[in-house]
Amino acid sequence: RHIWEKMWRSWVYVGDHHLNEAEWFCKVDYDTFFFPENLQYYVRDKKGWDPYNEHHYFGTVLNHSPGRPPMVAGAAACWSHKTMAGIADVYKNMPKGFQGNDRYRCEDRPKASEEITTSMCLKKELNVSAEPMLDDEMREYVMLDPYHNMLTWNRTEQGEWWFWKNKPANTGQMENCCAVRPMGVHKYKKKKQIEVLEEQFYGPTNNKELTKMNERTRRYADKVRTAMGFDQ
Repeated sequence: RHIWEKMWRSWVYVGDHHLNEAEWFCKVDYDTFFFPENLQYYVRDKKGWDPYNEHHYFGTVLNHSPGRPPMVAGAAACWSHKTMAGIADVYKNMPKGFQGNDRYRCEDRPKASEEITTSMCLKKELNVSAEPMLDDEMREYVMLDPYHNMLTWNRTEQGEWWFWKNKPANTGQMENCCAVRPMGVHKYKKKKQIEVLEEQFYGPTNNKELTKMNERTRRYADKVRTAMGFDQ
């Protein structure tokens, strides 16, 4: 409950106490397996972004509400140092205490959606829009569902459900869904699941967790390990 208030207060605290300790700042769900080296690869090597002089807010972008800014799904959402500094000031000074329903303002109020309100505050107050984190083949860097599931998602069969809604027609799907330098994979809630992922992506070549995979999932894991330099 009250996730929006927890998040904006967290970002104000980070802005007040930890702003100069990092170039990039991410909110990562507790059940997301995060690849920090792939975040670094994306912002430095692929994009060449300047964290101190450029606004950036990025992750898996959803655009479900016409007339509202696109938002970054909560599994993993990141922003640059400049955006972190700006949004901390916005949150510190935004109106607080309103008890009514959504009135499309950047403010603290009960029952506000964290992702929707974050994107609205960024757009209305800083003119910062959500940027989709996609590779050159339109594959997602952040997977919102376990990756063995996403490797089967077929837009033609599933239709324009919540994930596909308003995404570009050439967005990757099925075995071409997901970037080979992923930043995060979501919905792994148990300790054992995290340990298995650690072995799949960082463990020795042909470790037991890799040998248990079906062919489709193994192909993707092998691509990730090769891209990250663990298997050549």
